[in-house]
Amino acid sequence: MKLGTEFQSHNYGAMVSHTAIVFTRYIILEWIRRNQNDQKTYGELFFIFCEDIRNMDLTDAMQSLMALFVEHISTLSADISPILKSKVTEWIVSQTTFIQALFGNICWES
Repeated sequence: MKLGTEFQSHNYGAMVSHTAIVFTRYIILEWIRRNQNDQKTYGELFFIFCEDIRNMDLTDAMQSLMALFVEHISTLSADISPILKSKVTEWIVSQTTFIQALFGNICWES
């Protein structure tokens, strides 16, 4: 923030004031950067997705998450895919019947 080179004073009050101004400037610059680059500031689009997620129940959310995970596994190399598939299957078997029912029909083929 160039506190040592931008401003030099022996007055403590002046140094505190300058530091407050530098911090305020940094906050404003960061606010401008977030408004230009951050997806959460896209306004209505963000709130539409928030509404979709809020309305999704737990079973749909878990099934969607597992579908994305299975899709990602299918894009991995042939070396690691069988290992991951067996680990996921072992995990599903070790879960309660509720979880087993959710993921009982996983299709590993794409």
